[in-house]
Amino acid sequence: MILYENPMWKGIVRLSLPVFFVNILKTIHDLVDGVFLGQLEDGTSLQSAVALSWPVYFVFMSFGLGLSVAGNALIGQYIGSRDRSNAHKYAMNVVVLALVLGVSFNVFIYFSAPLIFNIMGAKGTDYTYAVTYMRIRSFELNFLFLSFAFQAIRQSTGDTIKPMVINGLAVAFNIGLTPLLILVFDLGIAGAALATLIAHALMTPFIIYYLFWPKNGIRLEFKKEYLDVTSMKDIMKVAMPASAGQSIQAIGFVILNALIYSFGNSVAAAFYIGNRINMLVMFPAFAVGQIVSIYVAQNIGAKNVPRAKESIKTGLLMSIAIMVASVLVIIPFRIPLVNLFNNDADTIAYAAEYTLILILGLPLMAVFQVLMSTFQGAGETKYAFGMAVTRLWIFRLPLVLFTMHLTGWGPRGVWFSMLASNLLIVGVGGYFYKKLTFKPKIRHKHKRREVAVS
Repeated sequence: MILYENPMWKGIVRLSLPVFFVNILKTIHDLVDGVFLGQLEDGTSLQSAVALSWPVYFVFMSFGLGLSVAGNALIGQYIGSRDRSNAHKYAMNVVVLALVLGVSFNVFIYFSAPLIFNIMGAKGTDYTYAVTYMRIRSFELNFLFLSFAFQAIRQSTGDTIKPMVINGLAVAFNIGLTPLLILVFDLGIAGAALATLIAHALMTPFIIYYLFWPKNGIRLEFKKEYLDVTSMKDIMKVAMPASAGQSIQAIGFVILNALIYSFGNSVAAAFYIGNRINMLVMFPAFAVGQIVSIYVAQNIGAKNVPRAKESIKTGLLMSIAIMVASVLVIIPFRIPLVNLFNNDADTIAYAAEYTLILILGLPLMAVFQVLMSTFQGAGETKYAFGMAVTRLWIFRLPLVLFTMHLTGWGPRGVWFSMLASNLLIVGVGGYFYKKLTFKPKIRHKHKRREVAVS
């Protein structure tokens, strides 16, 4: 399908649908979290604490995502070049690195959470809620990183069904547990965090089964000769720019959240609500982008550059069309959606305004997402790093600081700064795309020694 099937858009749609389905379920879960927390007496403070926690959590989660990007690119390129031995070897090394990183970050976050939120300026119940939420979620990284590795291994072969089923079950459990733990057991924000942790833990046996005993695709084998420094270096060479880009971006969002928090709880909660609604609309573009990444990786491995470029063009047109349609559908319903989360008049007003401005930039985000996926599939994660860092640190944060201190726009200045940064980054992405060489980033056996092809 990925290497030969035409028309290409049908293959992209077929592989994107399972990814899209899981993303929708994840968004529904986020919506459920927000809705049920918002029903509690201290709902605005609880939502504000989650808004503070998420970018901090994402700093560490980004290393797992970067590892997934590297696994997808390298294993996909080996599959495309029909080098099954190296595909299996790199799969094993991705899993080992995922397990080590998951445990390490779990320990670090648990003990450093109080210091992190002190630095961010969280106070009172916001601080207490954020620390509680983050400490519980830290244990989730052990299971989540393994899940990222599994997803990369399966998707690199074109299998989006098994990751969909496992992730879908996890989200379904999560959605069911959330109201039970928050409302019935009266655990509040701890219940929201525990529901996510338990759901991911329950799916781990299925992940292990499909890693070691799949009926097709890559079967994980812990062979001594597979575990080597060279493979890990190759993985980290691709993973680190992707991880660094996302983690530096997440640190930027920590700063952005701290700046937004300075406007008060209502604005912080509005930011949280608007982002949840935005993610609901963005997930189709995320799904298409993920599949474009697989197409690019396998076709570069097969040295079919024209088909790799065709997949990028097709994915770009599909994503933009989806986002334009989404804008037209969501705008009339944004206020009822916001009302689901909160009953505070100020929060609702801020969230409705933020959501409108954010949604208008969705076609730009479609372009951003496909370009990021292109660079990741090609193994050129330095360009993905450049886009991520430039958008937030060069464009967004300076614009936010400018509007906060040199204009009287208030929170509206933040919203417009985010829209402007999404517009400016498209030009940067186009510049990086012109520099893309479409050369493989893998090693091939040649006369009893390995030669890097890059």
